[in-house]
Parts: sequence; structure tokens; C-alpha cells
Amino acid sequence: MTTIVKQFEVSAPGKVILHGEHSVVYGHPAIAGSIGLHTYLNYTALERSSASPSAQVIIEFRSLPFTATLSLDSFDAFLREVDCNEALQPDAFLEQLRSTGEFPFARFLSDSKESSCLEDTSSKERMSLGSTLYIMNRVLRSEGVTTLDPSTIGEGGFRLSLYSEMSIGAGLGSSASYGVCLAAGAYQLARILKREATADHPPKLGEDVLKKIYQWSFDSEIIMHVKPSGIDNEIATNGGMVRFRRGCGVNKIITLRRPVNVLIVDTGVSRSTANLVTIAAKRLELFPRTVGPILQAMGGLVDEAIALFEGDQDPDTVYERLSTLVSINNNLLRSLGVSHPALEKIFAIAERAGFASKLTGAGGGGCAFVLLPTAFRELDSFRELMDALKEAGLRSIETTVGTGAGVTLSYPADDK
Repeated sequence: MTTIVKQFEVSAPGKVILHGEHSVVYGHPAIAGSIGLHTYLNYTALERSSASPSAQVIIEFRSLPFTATLSLDSFDAFLREVDCNEALQPDAFLEQLRSTGEFPFARFLSDSKESSCLEDTSSKERMSLGSTLYIMNRVLRSEGVTTLDPSTIGEGGFRLSLYSEMSIGAGLGSSASYGVCLAAGAYQLARILKREATADHPPKLGEDVLKKIYQWSFDSEIIMHVKPSGIDNEIATNGGMVRFRRGCGVNKIITLRRPVNVLIVDTGVSRSTANLVTIAAKRLELFPRTVGPILQAMGGLVDEAIALFEGDQDPDTVYERLSTLVSINNNLLRSLGVSHPALEKIFAIAERAGFASKLTGAGGGGCAFVLLPTAFRELDSFRELMDALKEAGLRSIETTVGTGAGVTLSYPADDK
């Protein structure tokens, strides 16, 4: 006798762009790798109780925080009446989300208060819940699920709880890892509803499934960012470190000879990627003979770094040369006008302690990283760096880049 899956967890990593931000917009290569910060989706089958006699679908966004509730009957109606797989494409749904007025799926929500707080077209709640319901519908319908069988999920419905270790809007790929978790979680839910997944058989994500997850999460990124490069959800899906070009995707998986240690420092300053891309574009428009070669140099720097990552030179020599490339790239990015006083504070602290650092992502706030040597914890200079960052009120976390796995799906120990 098969048993109902009562719980599962999906995890997907964030990413850092080591080299190539901004220049990648103009066809030059970039390097990105997974980091040890993750987004998680937890699924729990619910039991009926006196406090909650009706079956529900509860969606929790713990990082916002925000919770939305649908009755199981309403969620079933949502699947039957709305087709986000063929009839409603991501760009068209994005237009609906950005249009003033009622939240697109408001009629299916249980709580009118939730509907009213979703009327702000720029709110994180509207974008998060909208993309979640859209991707769930798209994945379930794509997998042939257009109605619910309550006997496959338990009498009380189910809860999806999403949480990220990354700051939202910090340039670490939190939205892509969220989209990957959601796509993988919806895929597993489809298997549960079709009785293909049971608690007796641990879940597996094969290569064909990972390709689906990548595409569904890319659809989520369209809703979040309009024209994503695809690299964030590539890293969140498959992990590792890659060289990529916009429009061409991954054209090289980088084989690391040794760990790439970094300290990620969060400025706490949110920013708009689109605005910062516009700033760089304006400089290119005004000074094409100056800025064009800067962007080209940033592209060339990518391949210099890859040769060091994959080479067999002495580790100290490799670290010294990688540090030089980090400093060069950061100064090139500064020349594009995408730095910020909070980032400059980090650069100054790192330089005083003897380390190279640069912004990662669009700039204008967000995060920077400090490149660390192999035995950094033994260095007095590292302790000085950490003390100075703490004194400045800056949050940081140590991690390695490009060595972690991509999306994973697992059962808790008591549900296998």
C-alpha cells in the first residue's frame, strides 16, 4: 500500500556574478557561480481540525512576510478555469500584474483583506503571489493536472512555505532561486496529484526534469524582471560555475582546481537593476569610443579569470592574480557610474585590510564580495576585516563560489 507524501522540501542556491556584469548586456561573456545561500520551499499536507474544518491551500512568503489562503475548492476552480500554460504567456501575465485594478486572481482568494493589499501594482506581495499562482498553474497544467483529487493530498489541503536566506533585491539571485524552488515544488505536487510520487520512494530530479524546471523558472524570471539573461535560474537549477553570454546561454562549465572563497557583504541598500543598466547605457551612448573598449576589456577579463580558475599554477600566484583582476574589474565598473557610497565603504575597508573587492550584480547598492585566500581564517588581516565590517554595521557571510549543487528535492527523515 502506497502512502501519501505529507512533507517535502526543495532547496535552490543563490549566485554571484564574479566578472562580466553590465558588459554581458552588450554580448560579452560573464562568469557566475552558485553560493552557499539558499531559498527553500516546504510542502506540508494539512489535516482537518475544529479550528480549520475546510480544506485549504495556504501560501506563506516568510521573507516578506505575507500569507495568502485559498479554499481547496477555489484552487481547484483556479486550475479548471484559468489556463496559464497555453492561453496566458508570461509577458502577457506581467502586463496584467502591472495594470491598475484588481489582482488578476483575486476572486479565488479566501480573504478580502489579502485582495485589498494586492491592489498596489508595485508591491512585492502582488508580484510574489501573482508569479507563484501563475507558475503553479502553468506547471500543473503542463503536467496534465487540471483538477484536484483531495484523496492524494490529505483531507485538510496543503501549505507551501517559501523562505530565502538572501536579501531580496541584493543581486544574489534570490528571485531565480525562488522561481526554481516553486517550479520544482509544483512539479512534485503534480506527481503527488497523479499518484506518481509516494512517501515510499524518495524523489529524483533527472536531467529531463531539470530542463523543465529551468524553463518554468525562466518564465517566473520574465514576470519578475521582464528580460532576464537566464543565468540566475541556470545556476539555481544546476549549480556550479559557468561562462555565459546573453542570448547564447551557457557555453562553458568551469572546472575549478581549488575552491573560490569569498566574503559577501550586504550594503542593505536596495536598487533597481533596470535603472543601473540605463546609467551604463547612457555613458556608452555619450562616449562610445571610451566606454566601448571598457566593456570589451571586461569581457576579456572573464577569460583571463577562467584560465586561472582551471590552471595548475601555484595557489598563492593564482590568488594574487585573481585579486588583481577583481580590482581591475571593480574600477572598470566604477567608470560606468554604477557604484554607490555604501559600496565604496566596503571597498575601502577591504583595501585597508589588504583584500581585493568588487560589486556583484547591477551595483548601486546590493552586495559586494571580498576575494579570500585558501587559509583566510588563519590571517590577522581577515580578523581585522571582519572587525571593521562589524564596526561599520555591515552584514557579511563567508561562502565558496561554484562548488555547490543546484536544486534539490528531499523528504524529511520521518516521511521517507
